[in-house]
Amino acid sequence: MSGHITLDKIKKAYFVGIGGVSMSSLAIILKNRGVDVCGYDLYHSSNTEMLEKLGIVIDYEHDLSKLSGVDTVVYTAAVTEKTAPELPFAKENGITLLTRAELLGLVTEAYKHSVGVSGTHGKSTTTGMIASVYLAHDAQSSVISGCAIPQIGSSYKIGNGDRVVFEACEYKDSFLSMRPSLKVILNCKLDHVDYFKDIEQIKSSFRCYAETPNENPQADNMVVANLDCENTVDAMKDCKAKVYFYSTEKDSDFCAKNIKIVDGCGIFDVYSFGKPCIMGIKLQVPGLHNVSNATATAAAAILSGVSPDKVKEGLESFCGVSRRFERKGSILGADVVDDYAHHPDEIEVTLNTAKTLNKRRIICVFQPHTFSRTKALLCDFARTLSIADKVILAPIYPAREQNTYGIYSEDLANLIDGCEVIDGFDKIADRLLGMIEKDDLVITMGAGEAYKAGDILLSKG
Repeated sequence: MSGHITLDKIKKAYFVGIGGVSMSSLAIILKNRGVDVCGYDLYHSSNTEMLEKLGIVIDYEHDLSKLSGVDTVVYTAAVTEKTAPELPFAKENGITLLTRAELLGLVTEAYKHSVGVSGTHGKSTTTGMIASVYLAHDAQSSVISGCAIPQIGSSYKIGNGDRVVFEACEYKDSFLSMRPSLKVILNCKLDHVDYFKDIEQIKSSFRCYAETPNENPQADNMVVANLDCENTVDAMKDCKAKVYFYSTEKDSDFCAKNIKIVDGCGIFDVYSFGKPCIMGIKLQVPGLHNVSNATATAAAAILSGVSPDKVKEGLESFCGVSRRFERKGSILGADVVDDYAHHPDEIEVTLNTAKTLNKRRIICVFQPHTFSRTKALLCDFARTLSIADKVILAPIYPAREQNTYGIYSEDLANLIDGCEVIDGFDKIADRLLGMIEKDDLVITMGAGEAYKAGDILLSKG
């Protein structure tokens, strides 16, 4: 960040990568504050279409003349000076540069109750859960999520209340630019191996995040951390902030007890500091992992002053977020579900959740995401994908990378019995159409474009 800046100093902002979920939300937030907003993106998308309908001008080719009069350039962690000429131009011309994370920090730090949800997995779902609880408590609460939340019809909602919940991503230490009054740490696992060299570096980053203070005199500066994650517990040792633990497995400050799984979804009680707090919560989202996410939500909400009855109301009305075990439809008696899982731990949780539904077969269409992650975690990918009865792989989605790693989907397929690699989502959909039977469950999975296979399949029904 170039010197100290406040939101009031931003008059004209140019977003590089404006079509991203979080970037588009922040662009609208600034526009609603009266800022002149424009930007660049590589692709046309539903997000860019929505922004253009709001009057935001978007370039699809780099044009530095469009930075005339701009005082602030906002950019994502995925771009560099080599790929985004706007960045060196801004430096050379005295234009303030802000990362997406820095802008998010500026937007959220002034709230009395600001909750930053971090963790290798589960951020979007838990952000959605907390949003549902906060909105049950106060309809003027604000939300900034990394994906669409059906309950609010968007990835963000900006109200006039004193509460905000948002995702705090660890990639490239982005969350160190954020200063929420309450930090949720869901888990701490090895990921983003193109940036983090090992798990010790990741644990150190989460500890720094936990200790980053919110300077708002009204802020509580608390941490809610997962006692069931060994790396998280290790990261919180000697933490300077006040840490409260939650668990679904053992006694802790906040814990789920009397857990039952009915039709895939959890029913459970929450105990707070050893005493019954919220009884008989019935979730609408499946999996034991969502009982854990809901317990984290309950802890964060109770600590920030939400009543137990509103916590229960919010959790029970939460119906999920987009691309997280999202039911897309049925064809030939088979159900189609889409999930964002792109790390072995997430894949394991998602497929084990699918197993609880007692379907005839689980057919998984997976698109590996980034060459670095695929190579570093190859054996773990093979182990967890093998939970499915049948696996079809698409070629690796490169995202920000070039294949300097010499890794291909075929390398992963060779480690999974009966696995196929098919190039093209139309071809994958045709293959699925020829194999699915009644009571099968098709899961399209990955952070890239695997969902297209399911959409094409359903269009053939």
